[in-house]
Amino acid sequence: MRRRHSFRQRGQILPLAAILLLAVAATLFYLFNSGQLMQEKLRLTNTADAVAYSAGIFEARMLNYDAFANRAIIANQIAIGQAVGLASWAKYMGTSAQSIRPYLYLIPAVGAALAQAMDYFESAMEALTPALAAAVTRHDAAVQALALSQQMMHGPGDAVAVASRLALMQRVARENDPRVVVDPLPLGDDLIGFTHAHATRDDRRRMGTLVNDSREAFLQSRDWNFGAVLLCHGIELRKRGSTELIDLVDGWKSIDSLSAHHHRVRRWRCRRSERPIGYGSAASDAELADGIYSYGGSRSTNPRASARAESADGIARGFDPSATTVGGGAIPTFRDLSERARAMSEPSTRLTIRVTKSSAAQRFSGGSSSVKPTGRLQRFDGAMAGGVSAAISSVEVFFERPDAGNTIHPGRSELGSLFNPYWQARLAPVSAAARAQAQLRQGSAQLP
Repeated sequence: MRRRHSFRQRGQILPLAAILLLAVAATLFYLFNSGQLMQEKLRLTNTADAVAYSAGIFEARMLNYDAFANRAIIANQIAIGQAVGLASWAKYMGTSAQSIRPYLYLIPAVGAALAQAMDYFESAMEALTPALAAAVTRHDAAVQALALSQQMMHGPGDAVAVASRLALMQRVARENDPRVVVDPLPLGDDLIGFTHAHATRDDRRRMGTLVNDSREAFLQSRDWNFGAVLLCHGIELRKRGSTELIDLVDGWKSIDSLSAHHHRVRRWRCRRSERPIGYGSAASDAELADGIYSYGGSRSTNPRASARAESADGIARGFDPSATTVGGGAIPTFRDLSERARAMSEPSTRLTIRVTKSSAAQRFSGGSSSVKPTGRLQRFDGAMAGGVSAAISSVEVFFERPDAGNTIHPGRSELGSLFNPYWQARLAPVSAAARAQAQLRQGSAQLP
C-alpha cells in the first residue's frame, strides 16, 4: 500500500504582507508629517495674524494720539486767548476805576468810600494780570511740548514710527513663537506718507481757523454803548474790544477801550470829541503784525483810548511788552493727514506682513523631529521651498465713530481726520499682488 504525502504551500503571503506593511508605514509617516506640518502652519498663521493686528493697533493708537494731541493744542490755544483777553479786560477795568475815582468824591456821603473801593478794585486787577501772564507761559509750553511729541513719535519721514512698529511686530512674534522671523520690509505699507507735518503758514492756518472759530463771545466782541445823542448834542459812552489770533497763526493780542464821546455843534457843523476813560492791552508776542485788526472797532471808534492801550501805560502788568513764552502763543507745527490721504473717500492704511519659520526649527521629519525617513520613505520628508515655511497677513486701519454716526448732523458721515480719535484696526483680506510678492520672496510658485 502506497503512502500518501500532503504538500502545502508556505510563505506565499510574505511578499504581499511586506508591501502592505510598507504602504501602512508610508501612510502613517505621511499622516505624521502632514499633522505636524498642519500644526506648524496653523501656529505660523496665527502668529502672522497676531503680528499684523498688533501693528494695526499700534498705527491706530498713533493716529489717535495725534488726534488727542491736536485737540489738546487747540484747547491750550484757546486758553492762551482767554488769558490774553482777560488780562486786557482787567487792565481796562483798572484804568477805568482810576479815571472815574476823582469824580466819586462829588457824591455826597458815600463818595469817599466808593473812591476807596475803586482803589481796591484797581489793585486787584493789577494783581490778577501777572497770574494770567503765567498762565499764558504754561499753556504755550504745553502747546510746544505736544507738537514736539508728535514729531518725535513719527520722526523724519515716519522713520521712528516704522522702526517702533517693526520692534513691536518682532516682540509679538517672539512671544508667540521664538523661532518665527518677521520680514523687515512689509509686502505692502501705506503708513509712510499717510500723515504730514503741517509746518508752513498756510498749513498751520488750517488749525488756526478752527481755533479762531472756536472763540467764545467774550473773545470775539466786548462792545457796548450807553448814552443818547439828540440833534448833535449829548454824551455817549462807547466800549470796544476783542481778542484776535493774528493772521490765524502768529499769536494772540487783545485791546479794550472805553471812551466818552461828546457830540456838539461847532462852526455850524456836528463835531465829536473823544475822552479816554479806560484802556488796556495784552499780547502773547511783542512782534505781532496786527495793523489790519481793529479789535472790535476799538481802533476806529476809540482811537485815542486804543493808542493809550498800546502804550507802556496801557499794557497789562506781566505782559510788558508781552508774556514770556517759547513759541509766542503761535500755532505750532502739527500732524494731520496728507493730501494723498485726504483725497481718499474713506482714508485708511493697509499693512501686509510676512513671517517665516525655518524648516530646521519645525517639528516634522524634515525638521527638528527625531523621526527621520530612510530609504524610499525619504521622498515623503516634506522639503519646503526656500527652506522655510511662510505665512502672510494684512491689517487695515480705518476711521469710524463708535456710535456709527454723527450726533450733530444725523444722516451725515464724518470723514477721517487727525482731529477726532476714532481710528481702529481690523484684519483684512490679503491682496493678490501681495501674495504674488510673497511667492517671489520664497522662490515658489505656490501660495505661502
